[in-house]
Amino acid sequence: MILAQAFQRFVLDLDGVVWTGDQPVPGAPETIRSLREAGKRLAFVTNNSSETPESYAKKLAEVGAEGEESEIVTSADAVARLMAAKIPALRGRMAYLIGGPGLIERVTDAGVRLSDGADPSECSIVLVGWDRELTYEKLRIATLAIRAGAMFVASNADATYPAPDGLWPGCGAIVAALRTSTGVEPMIAGKPQPLMLEVAQERVGGAPALMIGDRIDTDVMAAQAVGWPSALVLTGATGVPELAVAPAWPDFLLRGLADVLVDLPHPQIRAASGPDLPAIAQLLHDGGLQAGAARERLGRTIVAEVDRKVIATATWEPVDGAALLRSVAVAPVVRGTGTGLLVTAAVLRHMARSGVKVAYLVTIDAEGFFKRCGFRTIPREELPAAVAGHRQITRECPSTAPVMRLVLPEAQ
Repeated sequence: MILAQAFQRFVLDLDGVVWTGDQPVPGAPETIRSLREAGKRLAFVTNNSSETPESYAKKLAEVGAEGEESEIVTSADAVARLMAAKIPALRGRMAYLIGGPGLIERVTDAGVRLSDGADPSECSIVLVGWDRELTYEKLRIATLAIRAGAMFVASNADATYPAPDGLWPGCGAIVAALRTSTGVEPMIAGKPQPLMLEVAQERVGGAPALMIGDRIDTDVMAAQAVGWPSALVLTGATGVPELAVAPAWPDFLLRGLADVLVDLPHPQIRAASGPDLPAIAQLLHDGGLQAGAARERLGRTIVAEVDRKVIATATWEPVDGAALLRSVAVAPVVRGTGTGLLVTAAVLRHMARSGVKVAYLVTIDAEGFFKRCGFRTIPREELPAAVAGHRQITRECPSTAPVMRLVLPEAQ
């Protein structure tokens, strides 16, 4: 399936999908241009309220993607819509604001007056967005205002922000500090709340769009809230380990935005059953892996299938409270399509739901692939005794084969 042909409307997150920091995600600008040339309707949605639509349109142009202000929806738009719906007599109210120019512009356009913080008790609203110039003084003023009775409104609760050098503290980190200091839960305007996608649908019109984002807890869950299909890219805040413990799954998994232009299998994931054993054995044989104990591990085996044909499999074994990932195999014709990442995430999900926190594996020639899945190579002496003594480690693989470990993140 080529997603660019299957859908007419696309709503794209920005951070982690189109760019990370100031750097474009490889292939993303070219993909956006291709979608435009094909006549697709586009909107861009971001929980980052720090910049204005004008700034985001300019940044899209700078990275070679082009964009109109009218295509940009930020969480500041959602804040304005939320306040209009929930706060009576909004115009003229005094607010204390933590955030950037995008949030300032949108709320002042809505008639809200902004306090300098000299008297926190005069504020009836505290507005919080992502603020790279956050200070203790800003937190102090916001805390006093909320404790004095001001309504607490946040543009989003994203814990992190994807940057080129890793994940930075996001708006959610600021929100968490204020939640702790006040004991008050904020009203959240941005994703996963549906407001932003409702605005985006007004921009693209017509039937539901394909929502493409880099976070499960915002992008995918927002899409599900409004009944849209969703695709997750692995170029931002979510990797295979985070997907494994996520509260929801996307309809499609993409290595990057450019995958919407590629004919990919997009298989369905399910638990294996007895009739799958011949196909599993063939996959393992084609991958140079042993298939002798496939039946014994059937209850812990995952398969990916397209048109009722099994194209990938993976399984695991419990070992003294940990797990040994085994038998990850993908049909030769679909290798390099992201299917291996998907089936690995699915089997890790199965482990996590069984209470496993740490997974190990041994590989002969797929060390690079498993690093992409979040595993890290470790010295053999760091293996727990029960894992080190497992027959796959001691008998089935060469003593020189790399061993790897993954500590699963906490469930979201």
